[in-house]
Amino acid sequence: MRDLDDDTLLSRAKAGDTTAFSVLVRRHQELLISFAARMLGGDIAAGEDVAQEAFLKLWHIRNDWQPEGKLRSWLIRTTFRLCLDQKRRPATLELTDSQQTTNAPDLDLGLMVRAALEMLPETHQAVFLLSAYHGLSYDEIAAALCLPPGTVASRKHHAVQHLRRQLADLWESPHA
Repeated sequence: MRDLDDDTLLSRAKAGDTTAFSVLVRRHQELLISFAARMLGGDIAAGEDVAQEAFLKLWHIRNDWQPEGKLRSWLIRTTFRLCLDQKRRPATLELTDSQQTTNAPDLDLGLMVRAALEMLPETHQAVFLLSAYHGLSYDEIAAALCLPPGTVASRKHHAVQHLRRQLADLWESPHA
């Protein structure tokens, strides 16, 4: 069943085949969890929750699914929107005084990159993450985020330039 395409698996899921739906989940969950976790500041548990919610949405709409594009694009777009919803919810945890006074030089590179990414608008973050970390093409990202490919390229360029500026002091020469 793993060799079947997404549309065939979803058609089987419409007919009540939960095994087919499970194959879809296993096929796409790593991408969705990783993408969501990165969008949510590296929180793997939150990424897992968002990915699960995306799959639940798919399960609920499976009978009405009309392929307008690739299922993977729909899943990424849904995950992105769920991440935006989560980021806009009021935070329930507050930093302790020691966490608030941590200096940038004490942070590891991953935390510094994450902090620099979080300064970008969400769509720029998503474009960069999907391209750099998940290897999606500009066309795939464009389909997933409902953007023209030229806009995807522009946002990726903007994100890379932003990261270079924010992380320039990590290199001995700003031209590195």
